[in-house]
Amino acid sequence: MLLIKYLSLILLVPAFFVGRKLIRKEDLNFFDLIIIFNTLYFAVIPLKSSEAVFKALGKITTHTTIFVFFYILFFFIGCLIASNLIDKNENSPINITFYLKKFPKLKASLTLKVILVILPIFSITYYIPHMSLIAAFEGIQEANRNISYEQSSMIQFFGTIFRLGLVISTVLFVQNIDEKKYDLLTISSMILFLINFLMLSRRELLETLLFVGIIIYSFNRALINKKLISYAIVLGAFLYFVYFPFYNIIRQTPVEFKIQQPIVSIQKIYDYGIDNFGKSSDSASELTDSRAIYLYRAIYWLAINDSERDITWGGITLLAVDHAIPKAINPNKGLGSEKVLEKRQHTNKDSADSILLIALADFSMLGSVIAVLIYFLIYKLWLFISKSSEFFFGKTMVSLYVVYFLFNLAFGTEKRLDAILADTVAYCLAIAIIILVHKMNFLKILNGQKSTKYIQ
Repeated sequence: MLLIKYLSLILLVPAFFVGRKLIRKEDLNFFDLIIIFNTLYFAVIPLKSSEAVFKALGKITTHTTIFVFFYILFFFIGCLIASNLIDKNENSPINITFYLKKFPKLKASLTLKVILVILPIFSITYYIPHMSLIAAFEGIQEANRNISYEQSSMIQFFGTIFRLGLVISTVLFVQNIDEKKYDLLTISSMILFLINFLMLSRRELLETLLFVGIIIYSFNRALINKKLISYAIVLGAFLYFVYFPFYNIIRQTPVEFKIQQPIVSIQKIYDYGIDNFGKSSDSASELTDSRAIYLYRAIYWLAINDSERDITWGGITLLAVDHAIPKAINPNKGLGSEKVLEKRQHTNKDSADSILLIALADFSMLGSVIAVLIYFLIYKLWLFISKSSEFFFGKTMVSLYVVYFLFNLAFGTEKRLDAILADTVAYCLAIAIIILVHKMNFLKILNGQKSTKYIQ
């Protein structure tokens, strides 16, 4: 355990280069964000975990610990090199904050603003009951476990619309902050989206808050001062020490969610959490830490149980690609990478997946470099789709949506490659909706007007 903590201190070093950019209020690119979020999972969490949490790793050996350390270190070094290869003035989505600050201003019609208020309200009775991890929704999920492929696809399709609405509302909201304007509909939309995310997983809530933060950072860095940073620290502490343990309590709530009374049901769920917080918060806090180390554990288990003859040289990656192709196109698609990776870890438990894990299983130590290449190739695929869209349909906010997908990809360290590739299908659906929204004049790009007056 001590060896892992000492080596985790070394793994913090690459993040300092990104931290220096933040201190200087410089632009952050895609690989900078990958370093930040992977450092959280593979360095910070092991560093702060207690002995009780480390028990989740099981058998710990010196040889495996050092192997995992070098594997993650080489990945971070690869990301640093990739980050420095990106020109600071390159105006493309991969240069995330620079691209955001240069993107023209968005103007939404009254109709679209009303839709952005209705969308999260409808989501509470349709999308949330299917996707939330809270036990109150298990009855609805159980009843829909045998729904048809078409019905399941509709839920996923609504999820695409939901996130597209979130991106538009977020950009409009931050844009108004930058211009010192107050739009009641936009503010209402953001509050309603927040209520939705309070019912979804902690990861999705945190991702949304950080995405708002990165847009604020991009639009006007003059807003980033000691006062705002102190607020952010307080919010972070509240989420980690209060809300995350609270969420673990309400996940097991015996309260039943009733679609006919969504507001009342949500109130009862949170009342249960408040009533039980005092006696359950300590165990819930430890559960939060234990679950957080699972991503590190998956790589550790694979490293300790694998041998050189197990290397599949891209075989599992191909399984992920096959599984990501929609059933309508690939009716005989396989089960994907998950079960194979669990077998390689010698476990029948649901393990935490990541691109680093699948690259390790496919290419051993070389996977640390291959993982960087996989991230880059996924970006190039999304960029190609974006450019093709703009070639055929003209300038829209499609390229802005690439930025959101890249942020989601960098933050989603624990997402399976299968799911990431499947997001490409969702991205294509989102493009169709974006084009429709622009063609109906619900949303306009004010060419020649930047979204902000950038202040270094």
